[in-house]
Amino acid sequence: MVIGALALAACGGDDGGEPPALDAQYAVASTIFGDEGTTTYVVFLDTLDAGDVDLASAREFAGWATIGGVDRMLFVGDGESPTLTRYSADDQGTFAESGRISFLDYGARGALYRNVFAGTSRAFMAIDDVQRVAWDPATLEAIGVVELEGVDEARDGLAVRASFDRAAITRGDRVLHPHYFSDDDYYRFAPASQIAVVDGASGEARAVLEAPCPGLDVASVDEDGNAYFSNWVFSAAAPHFEESAPRPCVVRVPADRDEIDSTWTRDLSTLVGDRPTAAFRYLADGVGLVAVLHTEELPDDVAPGQAAVATAWRLWRVDTTSWSAAPIDEIGLFSGGYYAFRVDGDRTIVLLPTDDYGSTSAYEIGPEGAPTLRFTIPGWAYQLVQLGD
Repeated sequence: MVIGALALAACGGDDGGEPPALDAQYAVASTIFGDEGTTTYVVFLDTLDAGDVDLASAREFAGWATIGGVDRMLFVGDGESPTLTRYSADDQGTFAESGRISFLDYGARGALYRNVFAGTSRAFMAIDDVQRVAWDPATLEAIGVVELEGVDEARDGLAVRASFDRAAITRGDRVLHPHYFSDDDYYRFAPASQIAVVDGASGEARAVLEAPCPGLDVASVDEDGNAYFSNWVFSAAAPHFEESAPRPCVVRVPADRDEIDSTWTRDLSTLVGDRPTAAFRYLADGVGLVAVLHTEELPDDVAPGQAAVATAWRLWRVDTTSWSAAPIDEIGLFSGGYYAFRVDGDRTIVLLPTDDYGSTSAYEIGPEGAPTLRFTIPGWAYQLVQLGD
C-alpha cells in the first residue's frame, strides 16, 4: 500500500520530506481542530484497504481545506483564501502541483463543497446561492459569472440555498443541481425544493424542476442512470417537534428525461418506525442507504435546533423493490449526517467520525451483508476523491 504526500509544496503547507504519491488511486482529507487551531491533512492511498492511516506523510494545509477532483486532477481548496491548487499525475503516476486559480476577484470562498465539476473543461464555483463562476479545470481560467435564472431567491420568508456538491449529478452535457429554502438556523424549511437542470458548458439553467420535498441536498444514481434526491439532516428534526413541519422525502428523476417521476416520490419514515430520515443514497440491486433519527435516543432536554446533530442516528438499508427497511446493526449510533462516496463504479464508502471527531472510520457498505471496515484515520475525514476511473 502506498501512503504518500503531495509531491510539491502548496499554500500553507510544508515540504514534508516524504516520497511523492505513486500510483495513487484515492485522496482523503481529514481535519483536526481544537483550541490550538485547525489543520487539514491530505493523504494519497493506492488502496482503500489502508488499515490505520498515519498522517506523518500527509500534506498539511492550514484551516478547513477542501478537496475535489475530476479525471486525474486533484484540487485542494485553501482553508484561508479563495484559492484552488491543482495536482496532476504524470505518466509514472506521481502527483505534483500543476497550477492555481484564485476566485478572490469574484467574491467566492473557493471551498470545493461549493463547486460542481461538469467535466474536465468546465466547473462552477458558487459565489452565492444563485450565482457562480464558470471556470476551466484544465486551463485554470475563470470564464465569467453565471446566474441561474428560474430559481426562486426566497419562498415564504425562507432564503434559497444551493445544495453542496454531494447533491449535484452530472448527466451527459448537463448537471442536475438542487436548491431548497430555509431559515438562517436551517431548522425551518419550505415544503418543496427546486432542481436546476444546468447546461454543462454555459452554466445556464435549461429548466427548473419543482420537487415536492424539503431540503434536497443529497443525490445518488442507480445502475440504470435514474437519479435520486433527498434531504440532509437539518430538515429532519422539525417534523418530530412540530406536526405542521414538512416531512422529508425522496424524489427520482428518470434516466431518460429531466422530469420528476411523480409516481415514485417516497416518505421513508413510514418504513423505519415513523422516525425522521435523511441522506438516502442508492447502493445497488434496488437497495439504498438512509440515515434514521432515532428520536427515542434524544436527550429529554434537547433543543429542537440541536436534535439534528445529536448522537441519535443509525444507518438503515431500504429495499426499493419490496419497500421494506432494516437497521445495520453492526454500526451504532452516530451524530449528525454521514458522508458517502461512490468509487470504482459500484462501491460505496461511508465515512463516520467518532463523537469527538478525533478519528474517522471508513466502511464499505453494500446492498447486503455486514459493513467492512477499510481504514481509520485521525481527525474528521468527510472528503474522499477517486483519482480517475
